[in-house]
Amino acid sequence: MVKIKGLNGNLVFIFGPGSFEEYLSFLEEKLTANKQLFSGSRVIFKGEELKKLSHSQIASLQELCLRHGVIMNNNAVTVSKGSSKDLVIYRNLRSGQKLRSEGSVIIWGDVHESAEILAAGDIIVLGKLDGIAHAGCYGDMNRLIFALSLSPGQIRIGDRLSRSPEDPDKSPHPEIAFWDGENICIKAYSSRSGLRG
Repeated sequence: MVKIKGLNGNLVFIFGPGSFEEYLSFLEEKLTANKQLFSGSRVIFKGEELKKLSHSQIASLQELCLRHGVIMNNNAVTVSKGSSKDLVIYRNLRSGQKLRSEGSVIIWGDVHESAEILAAGDIIVLGKLDGIAHAGCYGDMNRLIFALSLSPGQIRIGDRLSRSPEDPDKSPHPEIAFWDGENICIKAYSSRSGLRG
């Protein structure tokens, strides 16, 4: 069903024939029974069978792993054509955890210091962003980084890098970071003025 192998410092979960429910049950059992082994381990999902799962099912499997302290080393799969590659996570991203997506990333929670998000698309954090965020990681300068509280250690859009200024009086309002053609701009988000208003 799911074989687990060590490769170059990573644990590779190779998904064989099975259903989503079987994968979920198997991983829950393995992760619960071997907490010390998996917590802090870097994990990669592989296997042709993953292409048969929906995006939400893959996200659920990743979320299960994150709940047990696993560091996701990729966004699990290259999904079949026509499927969304966006990733939605319903929890905090803890320090040291790394999340990668071939699409956009939406996190319903906080991104703690030293946690890292790497996305080909946009990054949206419905919480506090303290970690490292890289949107448009394949060079797309039109991507955005949004957070309800934006104070990252480092942000990247495309091939450009910026650091958030240390400001103890920082406004608690939602902010958005984008490339204006010359610099990475960080502005308070307003639905009236639009994304780049």
